[in-house]
Amino acid sequence: MLKTLTVSQAKAKLGQLLDKAGDGQSVYVRRKERLFRIEPVTEIEPIPNRPFGYFAIEADDPMIALANSAPASFSPPR
Repeated sequence: MLKTLTVSQAKAKLGQLLDKAGDGQSVYVRRKERLFRIEPVTEIEPIPNRPFGYFAIEADDPMIALANSAPASFSPPR
């Protein structure tokens, strides 16, 4: 059987429980009929800022010129 704590028990020992979870130990808290697990989360890396003009297109690209010359109501064949 899993060793679980109630919310009231977990409140009193929250710092210790977070240290245990950070060390890789399983920490479970029960609230009414539901069971919760406390575990560390790794931070994700932010999306890097792109320099101005990063997505700039080649002005003399013939395919881009062709696409830009199509009428606004144009839809490609299916």
